[in-house]
Amino acid sequence: MEQLNELLIRSANRDASAFNQLYRLAAPRLYALCKRLMRDDELAEDVLQEGFVKIWNNAGVFAARRGSAMTWMTTIVRNQALDKLRMAKSRPVLADEGEYETLDFASPDLSPDSLKALSDDTQQLLRCMNKLKAEQRECIMQAFYYGNTHDELASKMNRPLGTVKAWIRRGIEQLRGCLAQAA
Repeated sequence: MEQLNELLIRSANRDASAFNQLYRLAAPRLYALCKRLMRDDELAEDVLQEGFVKIWNNAGVFAARRGSAMTWMTTIVRNQALDKLRMAKSRPVLADEGEYETLDFASPDLSPDSLKALSDDTQQLLRCMNKLKAEQRECIMQAFYYGNTHDELASKMNRPLGTVKAWIRRGIEQLRGCLAQAA
């Protein structure tokens, strides 16, 4: 993690070799996220490329003291993927999946000014997430960060659909309360 932070900081100074190294280290994980959200190899590659252009252009905004480089880059690439899905007015659909249920939470594309505020908010959210029960935290992350539907989660976790929905609902309620106390 520390290596990615250093490479991202060097990239902010327009160090192309550092950015190349950053890409080689981070791209596989970020591509997996793109592929999961886009459900299409070509679209995932496009999103990854566009995301890395944004990472290069906004690297100067990254502050290692506020969070990890991987978290920062993942946020940028994830938002890029969600924007592409919204623009295409398409939703990723599995053969056995009804409706993709997680696009309502998507935020607009981040500007450099909003990335600083996001870092503080992200840290508070992570503190609140750590207060949740493990099952709630896992369900919320899988649903809202990785784009899994409630049905997919119930199947993956081998739990009833109602249980998964309740974990998510209660977890979100707890997060709201925790975040409200912090504000």
